[in-house]
Amino acid sequence: MTEQALAAGLALLGVPPLPDLDGVDRHIADLDAAAAHHRELAAESGRAHRLAGANSGPAADAVDDHVNGRDGIALTAGDLADRLSNVAGMLRVARETLVWVGGLLAGLAALAVAAVAYAPHLLPRLRAIAVRVSARLREITARLGALMRGMSKTLTNRRVDRVADRFHDAWRAPRKLPGGTYEPRVKTTSDPAWIKKHDTDQVDIANTRYRDLPADWKRENQESARIGVQLVDEARTSGVDVRSERFMEEASSVVHDKWLVRNRDWAPEEQRRPYELLSEAEKEKDRDVIRMVLGI
Repeated sequence: MTEQALAAGLALLGVPPLPDLDGVDRHIADLDAAAAHHRELAAESGRAHRLAGANSGPAADAVDDHVNGRDGIALTAGDLADRLSNVAGMLRVARETLVWVGGLLAGLAALAVAAVAYAPHLLPRLRAIAVRVSARLREITARLGALMRGMSKTLTNRRVDRVADRFHDAWRAPRKLPGGTYEPRVKTTSDPAWIKKHDTDQVDIANTRYRDLPADWKRENQESARIGVQLVDEARTSGVDVRSERFMEEASSVVHDKWLVRNRDWAPEEQRRPYELLSEAEKEKDRDVIRMVLGI
C-alpha cells in the first residue's frame, strides 16, 4: 500500500496519521550507548580500585570509598547502566506494540479504500473499529512520551548533581589539610530532614561530601549546574559548536547573569558588573561552570 493510499484510507476512517518511530529509535540508540558507557565506567573504576589496592593509607582508603562506597562509582555507574538498559528494553517493547497497532490501522485503511468502491455500507463499521484502535495507539504513544520525558529528566538531574559535586570539590580543594581532611567551615542549615537525621543544625560544609550536604547548602551549586547543563544541551540541539570560544563567552555571560539574579543582595560590587566588565579571575569562575558541564 502506497503512502498516498494509506493517508487516503486513514482520512476516510477519520483517524490521524500513524506516528513516526524515528524519534523512538533515536532514544533507544542513545540509551544503549549511555548504558554501554556507564558499564565501561564501572569496569574502569574496578580496574582503578585494584591498582590502588596495592597501597595503604588515607589516599587508598579514599579511593576505596570513592569506587566501592555506598555512593561509589562502581555501584552508581553499574546501577545507572542497568536502569538505562531496562528503559531501552521497555521502549523496544512499546515500539513493537506501536508497529503492531499501526499495522492494524494500515489494514483498516486498505479496507476503507476498497469499501468506497465496493462496499460503502461497511465504512461506518470500519470507522468505529479504527477509532477504538487509534485511541489505543494514542494511549500507547502518550505513555511512551511520558516514559521518555521521565527518563530524560532523571538523566538531566544526574548530570546536574555530578556537575554540582565537582563544584563543591573544587571549592573545598584549597582547604585540604595534610591528613586528608579540610579546614572546617561550619554553617547553619534550615533543612528539617537533615537536622532530624543529624540532631543538629550545624554542618561543616568543607568536610561534608556534596551528596551528604543539607538541601539548602546544595542549592547554589545545583542552580549553577542546572543552568550550565541547559545551556550546553540547547546549544548542541541547535548545532552550535560548544567547544568554540564564542559559545564559551556567551554561555558564561548567561551563567553570570543568572548567578547575579540569585545573589545580588550580598554580591560584592566587583561581581555586580555585567560579564564583559568583570575581571578575568571572575570570568573564569563562570567559564568553569561550562567547562565542568562539558567535562562530564
